[in-house]
Amino acid sequence: MFKSLTAYHLPAAAQPDPERLDEQLAALPFKPCGPVEPISFGFVPPRGGEHGPLAERVNGHLLLKLQFEQRLLPGSVVRDRVDALAQKLEQESGRKPGAKRRRELKDEALIDLLPQAFTRQSSVRVWIAPMLELLVVDATATARLDAALTALTKAVPGLAPQPLQTAESPAACMKAWLADGVAPAGFGIGREAELRSTDVQAATVRYTRHALDGEDLQQHLAAGKEVRKLQLNWKDRLDFVLAENGQLSKLKLDDGVFEADGAEHSEQDPFDGDALLLTGELAQLLPALFEGLGGRVDGLGAAPAQPASSAIPSAQAPNRPAATSAAAALAVANSLQDGDDAPPW
Repeated sequence: MFKSLTAYHLPAAAQPDPERLDEQLAALPFKPCGPVEPISFGFVPPRGGEHGPLAERVNGHLLLKLQFEQRLLPGSVVRDRVDALAQKLEQESGRKPGAKRRRELKDEALIDLLPQAFTRQSSVRVWIAPMLELLVVDATATARLDAALTALTKAVPGLAPQPLQTAESPAACMKAWLADGVAPAGFGIGREAELRSTDVQAATVRYTRHALDGEDLQQHLAAGKEVRKLQLNWKDRLDFVLAENGQLSKLKLDDGVFEADGAEHSEQDPFDGDALLLTGELAQLLPALFEGLGGRVDGLGAAPAQPASSAIPSAQAPNRPAATSAAAALAVANSLQDGDDAPPW
């Protein structure tokens, strides 16, 4: 089950060939970190096990899983080692090392410390819905989205996810829904919201487990505060929080959905049953949500979605110095530590 998601438009002409996808993903398999690699990533079987397919096909949908391993090296430990190396160098030369030399010392410290660091694994799941022309990543954190898009476009030539656009902005629509007290057909307004002023002070008001029909909320809207997040319910089956950038978080299926729909798939493999339930719900929810936001605006010639950073820096090879590669890769690894971890299917 996804607990968060970011959706991209995946035009029919830019979709992967299901018959070749497994072979393409196999060119980027997951391997554990080497002794001085801050981070490693690659594809693993979504169903689990060691030798299963890397692309699962369930009812016309494609399900992938990207695995990460990161070395946990706190910045304070690195700084202490750099300080120790700098002090030793100063004692030997009689001069304090400059900024450039300290950057070199940082890479030296990383090469010394990384083999001793503990490792942590996490994963990001990807859902490709060809009929909906969607590619969905179960993450909202920039680092994880960067990593997923980098790995996908590296492994699958021609894959070109594009930013998904709607005719109206989620922020404007959420403000109108709260002002009117009415959400689009099929949706209900929940009990969580975040509003923020547009001035330099960015005054923020958060509602948690609170009715969103009070006069105080209307006063905030009238004062010009924008809606950054709003909890919604889909047909009393699924709760989620919609953000101003169109991302969804805190997805939670109602227990009754598992009891009713889960019984229907009880004789199937648990992975297949959960995948059918997930894709079935989201395949209805997302088009309805896009419609509530004025409809999708696709085919505008938008450039393929690019990671916010150019790519995940390649990990440093043993015994091969690189002035900034180790530090840059460690920074990416650290940024992934607080990302969105999705539970197993």
